[in-house]
Amino acid sequence: MTTLDSRVIRITRWLLEHDGPRSTAQLAADLGLSERVVRYRLPVVERYLRGWGAELTRRRGSGLLVEADADLRRRILDDLTSRSEAPRVYTPAERARLVLAALLWAAPAITSLEDIHRELEVSKASARRDLHAAEPWLERNGLALVRRPGRGLAVVGTERQIRRATVQLVLETLPEETLLALFRRRADRERLLARLPVGLRERLLALAIDQVAEAVAESPLSGRLRTGRGEAVFALYLAVTVDRLRAGHRVEQETGLQRSVMHHPVSELVDGVARELVRVAEVAVDDVEVAAITEFLLGLDALEIVGDAPTGLASSVIDRVLSGAAERLHPALADDAELRRSLGAHLERLAVRLRHGLPAHNPLLAEVRERYPDVFAAARALADGIGDAFAGEIGDDEVGFLTMYLSGALERARLRPRRRALVVCPSGMATAWVLVSRVQAEFPELELAQVLSEQGYDRLDHSDFDLVISTVPVPERGAPVVVVGPLLPASDVERVSRLL
Repeated sequence: MTTLDSRVIRITRWLLEHDGPRSTAQLAADLGLSERVVRYRLPVVERYLRGWGAELTRRRGSGLLVEADADLRRRILDDLTSRSEAPRVYTPAERARLVLAALLWAAPAITSLEDIHRELEVSKASARRDLHAAEPWLERNGLALVRRPGRGLAVVGTERQIRRATVQLVLETLPEETLLALFRRRADRERLLARLPVGLRERLLALAIDQVAEAVAESPLSGRLRTGRGEAVFALYLAVTVDRLRAGHRVEQETGLQRSVMHHPVSELVDGVARELVRVAEVAVDDVEVAAITEFLLGLDALEIVGDAPTGLASSVIDRVLSGAAERLHPALADDAELRRSLGAHLERLAVRLRHGLPAHNPLLAEVRERYPDVFAAARALADGIGDAFAGEIGDDEVGFLTMYLSGALERARLRPRRRALVVCPSGMATAWVLVSRVQAEFPELELAQVLSEQGYDRLDHSDFDLVISTVPVPERGAPVVVVGPLLPASDVERVSRLL
């Protein structure tokens, strides 16, 4: 029996599921692999197929074709499906998605590092690196990764956030055409998901996609969203909701939110879909769940109506925001086209949220307020004008989002002055430059004003820098001092980050 790894299995399955010749480039693109990786494994695919009496032929100008009748193809596919113990080989990007999937599907339960190590089939050191790489994604989606010593890891966040993050992960993994086809051509799900790594494909195949797609298609909500993608995303959210409900995870009741969305006319339509889900998916959907689904649908509806260029009221508000930002922060912001586009999309969604009383949560609010106090103050003043225009109150979470857009534009155009740091290290120049290289790698936004020994510290003009990074205690003389190890370990990186 030919030894196959997960990539060989995916390539072979893809070839068997196509009747006509396909190019190596098409194969690589569909499976998310490089052409080099595909070509490297084709000899193994060829030997495996030949062992079954099938042939892999190469047709000049056309591509690759498996020569086998329908019955033989089916038997080979059955054999590939049975090879669940085949070695799994993933790219770094695939490993990151698998780590996220493992954590999100288990949340809020604890996942052990051993489980992740087994799923990725890499060393524990590599699994830890993959976990570290996944943390920023979780933070961007309002979730935190908490380590429980001696037990494992857990994703911490509300049930609403976990469901939304799960949907976001799938959307980032699947090409749009695959997402659309997934909810239209139900019989082809295995083939449509062939490009995904095994662990993620298995999880998606376990979702109640068929039942949910049927419930949405037969409901008054069918066709309500402006694009087929919006309908597919909504169906995906419902499929994730069903999966979470079956696992016993329910959203928490927020009385104000529930009252505001349940008064919206669309909640009656959602209630009809919920009753259909009870029938076809055999899950209980109460009023709290209906409110959560309605909230998601209204937010998705807002996303669907956003075009490339805002019009009407939103356009005039953007003009005022950019004018105010140029006056308070930097004149170049008035003509920043990317900032205009980003703000346009956000303000369109904000208008819908205010109209329907939907809440906004910014998980980075505290960090943004601390890191960009001047931009936050300007954003607070600008938010008052936005609130007047939209006849609603703009809270700190929204001010935080506005701060992120403005500070991002300033950083992108290098309009913010770089903060200057002094490095003090009396242990010798070799140690000093190790520390300098670590500081530059971890904090590229810092300008290192000077590197010197302890003796020269007192003679400096301390108004020339904003931060002192030292390997020994030195007195503060205007700029804050942080004492670090010469190799700048992770704990010291965090302490420096807090000062920035």
